Amino acid sequence: MHSYRLQVFHAVARYRSYSRAAREALHISQPAVSKHVQALEAELGVPLVQRVGKRVDLTDAGRLVQQYADQVLALAEETQRALLDLQGLQRGTLRLAASSTPGFYLLPPVLAAFTQAYPGITLAVEIANSGRVVAGVLNQAWDLGVVSGTPDEAQLQVQPYCRDTLILIVPPSHRLAAQPAVTLADLVGETWILRAVGSASGQVVERALQAHHALQGHTLRLQGCEGVKQAVMAGLGIGMVSRYAITREVQHGVLRVLPVSDLQVERELTLIWRKGVRLPAAAVALLDMLGPTGLHVR
Repeated sequence: MHSYRLQVFHAVARYRSYSRAAREALHISQPAVSKHVQALEAELGVPLVQRVGKRVDLTDAGRLVQQYADQVLALAEETQRALLDLQGLQRGTLRLAASSTPGFYLLPPVLAAFTQAYPGITLAVEIANSGRVVAGVLNQAWDLGVVSGTPDEAQLQVQPYCRDTLILIVPPSHRLAAQPAVTLADLVGETWILRAVGSASGQVVERALQAHHALQGHTLRLQGCEGVKQAVMAGLGIGMVSRYAITREVQHGVLRVLPVSDLQVERELTLIWRKGVRLPAAAVALLDMLGPTGLHVR
């Protein structure tokens, strides 16, 4: 079976579109994509795709070939990366995904140190919510992930990274901003700014507040920790975010941190990778940096 034809078909199956596969993955013309798929169908003797309006759908045979193409192309990539590993850490790519708190506030100095130590390694980094990071590591789109919480998927290897405390933030103009500490009773009726669905840290905060019956006022859901901070600074409500995420805002006096004497919300930040997959040397090197004896957070 012609390996490039299989790669072209795999891109079409992924995007369900000849034009998107041509433009976003293969960087060849749409007619060329169509010819390669037709050639693969002729080689195999079965139709693999069918048109449903403007959308490309897979036949039963196409879905079967897609499953095997996933494995074949992943193995080919792993082979290529294993050969690069023989050259040490002088060439290669490290694919890393992280949820917003570690991705924005914890990893940048570590990655800067990594690129200084291994300048030949290319970093491919994506920031996403924890659910997307877990899914990407499971389907081998990423070598390593850094997420909030401890995923329970059996196919994942999970290593603790650090503990994080989620703290209450209010604008300086808030009625309680001058208090040294507050209780949950002081917060009854407040509008809470919560993270959007899919955020692991948002789930931790919401579960803690619901367990104490603290969500009795209005709620506003926003995407990302930055969205929560901006809404709180604008006076739209109060929120809870990672202690790592508000250092600059507190220093500049645009946010106040209020200890809540009868509520403590903590979570584990963890490193994840797929079991049974050979990690490239670059991923192993980064794990060493992030481990107990390497670069860590305070």
